[in-house]
Amino acid sequence: MKRFTFYSLFALLLVSLWGCNEETLVEPTQQGSVYGRVKYNTNGKLAGQVLIRLSPSGRTAETDSSGLFQFDQVAVGRYTVQASKTGYREEVTTVEATPNVRTEVTMMLYEGPNKAPSAPAWVSPDSGNVWQKPTVTLKWKATDPENDGLTYEINLLKGGVLSQKFTGLKADSLVLTGLSYGTAYSWQVIVRDGFNTVNGAVWSFNTHAFPSFSYVYVRRVENRYQLFTANGTGEAIQLTSSGNNWRPIFSPNRMQIAFLSNAETDVHLYLMNRDGSNVRRVTNVPVRGLMPLDLSFCWSPDGTELLYPSNDKLYAVRTDGTGLRMVYQAPTGRFFAGCAWTSATKRIAVRTTSTGSIYDNRILLMTLEGKDTTTVFTTKSNRMSSPIFSVDGLRILYSLDKSGFQDEQGRQLDARIYTMDVKTKGIVDLSSTTGKTAGTNDLEPRFSPNGAKVVFTSTDNTGTGEGKVMVIDTDGKSRTLLIDPAEMLYWR
Repeated sequence: MKRFTFYSLFALLLVSLWGCNEETLVEPTQQGSVYGRVKYNTNGKLAGQVLIRLSPSGRTAETDSSGLFQFDQVAVGRYTVQASKTGYREEVTTVEATPNVRTEVTMMLYEGPNKAPSAPAWVSPDSGNVWQKPTVTLKWKATDPENDGLTYEINLLKGGVLSQKFTGLKADSLVLTGLSYGTAYSWQVIVRDGFNTVNGAVWSFNTHAFPSFSYVYVRRVENRYQLFTANGTGEAIQLTSSGNNWRPIFSPNRMQIAFLSNAETDVHLYLMNRDGSNVRRVTNVPVRGLMPLDLSFCWSPDGTELLYPSNDKLYAVRTDGTGLRMVYQAPTGRFFAGCAWTSATKRIAVRTTSTGSIYDNRILLMTLEGKDTTTVFTTKSNRMSSPIFSVDGLRILYSLDKSGFQDEQGRQLDARIYTMDVKTKGIVDLSSTTGKTAGTNDLEPRFSPNGAKVVFTSTDNTGTGEGKVMVIDTDGKSRTLLIDPAEMLYWR
């Protein structure tokens, strides 16, 4: 028995020694302490017998007669400190326990349950008012009896359906932008003080109908051509945003805009309402020619068809995309580039280019059926724009580069505006009397609706800068800036 006890003790000693040779690493727990005091909000005195909870540790304490409490040996981390006392509302704050540091916090006790803020009161805009711009500033007022910090939530309804929600607002105002024209909006303010939520009444306002602007034109946005409409007083509205869009032309009744776009890769004719809504593609056969930006089209005088070029064919198509018909086929080696249609003399004017050179141009007159074709202008070394009829159909307006310069990019050095008498073929240079600046081009001319003015694009002849739209009298005088920047303007 003694021998067994001796060997047993010896074995235990060996195991103990073996265990001592093993290296054991234990990460020590980092700890700090949380120390605080509680005061009454009414008089600033220290509050005793306040129950304090430290979460998520589950530990509790009670303030002493000096309003003090302390938690020692608190594992490092973020905690919530909750102070409770009968007859007072519960207060909560957060603290960060730091290694070997005593974190201090002071809390205030408020009598009774937290009082709710006042219901938001309307300030502006006037309910039911019609606002002149699609930008409205909402203003309201709310107060809190205990001066708690307030946050707001705004529900904006469009036609009775929730359109947008704005949350976490600190200010008692909100600027709304990008609103739709001719629309009834309603809005509601929800106010919160951290304890209570109060819903305000529902107020409303209306935006006015889309402006009856006079101009539609092209402007470059992020290196893309987009369509704008304006009235010449400074306000401008962007109508398109995807792809490149150019050559906008109002319909004869002035309610729709036709334009060219590569939004679907190929260049097609599109229609939209004058406010930019209801965009739809009209053509199935693409608009084609030597240079996309050089191409143009026209409306039929009754507004039921669009006439456009597609290489060596001139097509007419109804505005709903049906009824495609070929009006005329160009001779071999010629492409169509643009056209004009007048009801005054029941004629179509077209411009063709050589299939190999944009500087080789002809203007032809023909009947609506593509018959009685007559060439009224020919140049083999000058780039020019497509023809535009005067209101009475007796004159044709166009731009032409007088310099005769040619390169692979189709650059122009001295483009000027000309009118040609259809009967006599007499030509007048309008740019020669307008004070045209050297090194610039006058491009894309059009008559004003009453025929008394001519609008056109003036641009640097490098072809890299944005253009500006100018206006002159029909005798070439009184050159005046109309819109800057702008290109390809159509006067409604």
